[in-house]
Amino acid sequence: MLKNTEGKMITEVAYKTNYTSLMKKLPQDKHRAIVTELNRIADQEEVITSSWIPGSDWRGTVYEPIWEACGRNDEVAAKFYGQILYKVIIDHPAEWLFGKYDHARGKTYFRVRSR
Repeated sequence: MLKNTEGKMITEVAYKTNYTSLMKKLPQDKHRAIVTELNRIADQEEVITSSWIPGSDWRGTVYEPIWEACGRNDEVAAKFYGQILYKVIIDHPAEWLFGKYDHARGKTYFRVRSR
């Protein structure tokens, strides 16, 4: 479950038309592997900064198929990866908040803990 810092529930990926178009180019088995890896990270972390996860060279990683689906365009791939992570967090059972901060590219997600 994802909310912005004002508490508004987020239920859909931003730029959904672009996301849907690129998803058609990403093989389903590769997408499942990426989602599995991102869920593993989300299950373990309290804070996730999107741009810090995949690193700068995706070759040989679970994220390489994103880059391939985006025609090996680094900028397009980074944005699409961000959308995939966004969707993973939306679908994650834990409650998360997110914001955009100057210290990093992309978004930073914070797990909300029950008191």
